[in-house]
Amino acid sequence: MILKSLGVYGWPERDENLLLASLLTGDPLLLIGKHGSAKTHAALKLGQALEEKFLAYDASKCMFEDVLGYPNVEKLKQGVIEYVPSPVTIWDKRFVLIDELNRAAPELQSKWLEIIRSRRIMGFSTEVKWVWAAMNPMDYAGANTLDEALVGRFSFFVYPPDVLQMGQEDRIKVALYRNGDDAPGLNYWLGDEAHHETGLCESNKHQPNIHELFTLAAQHYRRLENNLSTLGEFLAKFTELLVRESDGQVALDGRRLGFIHRNILAVRAIELAKAEMSHAGLRDFAASARAVVISSIPTGLNDESVNREEMMHKVELCFDLLSEYFREDAELSRVNRIFELFTTTDLLRKAELLLAHDLGEMAHSKAWSNLMASGMDLTMLAYAALQVEARRPGTVPQELLASLSSRIRDDRLSAGCIPKLENDSVEHVEAVEQLLDQDSDLAKLAAVQRVRMLAANGRVTPERLRETKTAITDDIEAFENLIGGHPHNNKGGNEHENLAAHSATR
Repeated sequence: MILKSLGVYGWPERDENLLLASLLTGDPLLLIGKHGSAKTHAALKLGQALEEKFLAYDASKCMFEDVLGYPNVEKLKQGVIEYVPSPVTIWDKRFVLIDELNRAAPELQSKWLEIIRSRRIMGFSTEVKWVWAAMNPMDYAGANTLDEALVGRFSFFVYPPDVLQMGQEDRIKVALYRNGDDAPGLNYWLGDEAHHETGLCESNKHQPNIHELFTLAAQHYRRLENNLSTLGEFLAKFTELLVRESDGQVALDGRRLGFIHRNILAVRAIELAKAEMSHAGLRDFAASARAVVISSIPTGLNDESVNREEMMHKVELCFDLLSEYFREDAELSRVNRIFELFTTTDLLRKAELLLAHDLGEMAHSKAWSNLMASGMDLTMLAYAALQVEARRPGTVPQELLASLSSRIRDDRLSAGCIPKLENDSVEHVEAVEQLLDQDSDLAKLAAVQRVRMLAANGRVTPERLRETKTAITDDIEAFENLIGGHPHNNKGGNEHENLAAHSATR
């Protein structure tokens, strides 16, 4: 691992890859952790490995003049705006860490927004390529809420491990390690000050060739971008499912979708480059993308009232439902069917998807749970499901059979549940009664459902009667085919939609 070789211990490789992916794309990253979790140390060591000008700013103390510099008075006399640089001004820095970001007052936080967003300051370009920030958890005394616009500019949200989350071997290494701030007196009395680390970049021939890693990863990124041309479609589907599942609490905007898209590609590119350089195995793509998505969503970062764990569980659930997209041997039509199962409002189509297609235990269980918890009239679906179960045992979860039986309403077999016809519609009573005159319970259910819709939607006309009769016939045929094991083809038209290009990059 790169971090371990740099003296940063205890990080799981999946989190290391998030840091490296941020350096690959240049999209900003926010580290969230307790004091002493080596946030600044990790950034410093990576800056040194890159051999780039690195500087950590303490946002809680830093004055804007420290970052910008003071105006050159002589230049101002000439009508030219120029700032006098110093060792701490930002103009020539390449990699900066904005530390203690949520300890800065809101008006000072906003001054960093331009740097994070566009690597500019007061409209002037800088040499900055990489911007990271670090903050403590919101329950710390003195912590201030981050502006939502500021949060929205960060691509990754990474939580460094506490020492108690590490394995014993890493805890021992942490205990024995001395960074540049540790024991300065000891270095002095031993005459060993040359080994005292500073904020300056130091080349180390024993460090891994991080430049070679990024060059190789960039090539993989371009190839992935071409091979996964439909990743945006996957993210669009994932986003819609997430909004539904979270009742709108996790609604991703366009910038966030762009971040997630690049993050997935960048982390996979890093993994591929590492595997190529070390001849090691490659992590499962679905597991990789799942970790990336979780680390790309800032829900609960600012608001302690939001249960981040609960929201992240919903993120994981929605991702897992569609995760087959990332598997090389996936039946991609199944990914589309799962998405349709959770988004269609057509109860017949939902029944077909549930009762006639193998969409996996998770999708089936979740869809049934959603239906049973809803206030929808499930009489038709429940009747068909029980008929299917009688013919093909195991189609319906056994624990739901009793509940399904209770959802069949007897009044749906009679005209008593149909709104009364009024005004001009009364003259069509006889025609409506003929529609309800069906031979089987299944046919009666279909007829009552369609006639209820007819009566509830306003004035009854001969044309609407004909449309309703056709719809009843189609419903009966569809449910009979479903019960008989011969469902209709996908009415959504996306049965063969190719969501992902399969390639060796997986």
